[in-house]
Amino acid sequence: MEFLPMLVIPAAVMLAPILTTALVLRYRRIRSEARYRLLLQLAEKGVALPSTLPGEATPQHCDRRRALVLLASGIGLSATLLLLPLEYHVGHRLAELWGLGILPVALGLGYLSNWYLAQRGGGRG
Repeated sequence: MEFLPMLVIPAAVMLAPILTTALVLRYRRIRSEARYRLLLQLAEKGVALPSTLPGEATPQHCDRRRALVLLASGIGLSATLLLLPLEYHVGHRLAELWGLGILPVALGLGYLSNWYLAQRGGGRG
């Protein structure tokens, strides 16, 4: 019974972002389906569709946003693993896995450099 709080609390903490992401993705899918249904109804009625169809706006700074999210999540993951007092084997602390946060940080730095180079004009020329 002493393992129950050690399992329930981290599971609840990890389940909240997953549920939030699922709700956001479901909302986007429903909104997208409604948009396409409207366009289909307009096409069936014979209405001339405008040249610029209502679609999803593409974010202008997509790489910068991805970079910041990955950097923050990598740093947060590393900090979380360093600060958790749990042990996964006898004599081994969970803090030894802090290096797992390096991958999202490296990906974030790659996106950030890509965004910076695109802002500069692509490097050469």
